[in-house]
Amino acid sequence: MARQKITLTLEGPDKNDNHLELSVFAEKVRHFLDFLKSSAKDSGVDGVVFHVVHLSHSSPVTIECEPIGKGLLASNAFDAVGTSLNFVEEENTRNLSNTLLSAMEQLASLDPKNVTRAEINAIGEDGADIRVYKLDDRFREKLGNARRSEEKVTSTIDGKLEQINIHNNANTFRIYPSLPGASSVNCNFPQELLGHVQGALGSFVSVSGECFYRPDSAFPYKIKVQEMRVLPPSSELPSLSELRGIAPEATGGKSSEQFVRELRDSWGKYN
Repeated sequence: MARQKITLTLEGPDKNDNHLELSVFAEKVRHFLDFLKSSAKDSGVDGVVFHVVHLSHSSPVTIECEPIGKGLLASNAFDAVGTSLNFVEEENTRNLSNTLLSAMEQLASLDPKNVTRAEINAIGEDGADIRVYKLDDRFREKLGNARRSEEKVTSTIDGKLEQINIHNNANTFRIYPSLPGASSVNCNFPQELLGHVQGALGSFVSVSGECFYRPDSAFPYKIKVQEMRVLPPSSELPSLSELRGIAPEATGGKSSEQFVRELRDSWGKYN
């Protein structure tokens, strides 16, 4: 029985007789896999792997993949790929996560010196229902429009600082908020904060700056850091007994337990 398949087709430049350099092919395959996995995750599909069922090295290069999973998982993953691409084509991208949008941006980014054509085909079970998505200038323009719909807000977020990257002056780190459902946030910091950032590795911090939000998202995916301060460890926070009787109206009617928990564990968006 024919199964649903997803293909990526790539064509190299004339100077290479339309063949791809191996390094370029490897990079685009990695971007293709990131896109497939991100599409499945955005649609709530877990437990799916993608098998390579056909590979053609002749010009153009074609890699054909099949989603594999129990029950309807494989079919749902296949549908998720088409849905993600359709959202871009129809410019209805509000619900696309930054992770998925970034994966599509990387996949569709083509250096004409290395790749002159790229497209994705979604092939239905009967082999006749084939949807073609060209990763061309028009597609890239729509991805750009999706970014222009994002919200930028000066805000403050709290989380644990990890994964510092200063290679080639990248100057980034990630913070991991403790609230359920919150993803890690990529933070770009100015050079003058380097020593402060390095000293805060592994600590909980409060970061202020320009935050970037996907539409309808409660959490930012990126922040341009302007200020950062290290939060005190749990051992240095006041105990409930120490808070008892001090500024009785300060908790706003919340119990001491709830008030302290929110101070320590939550983060929010403040204008």
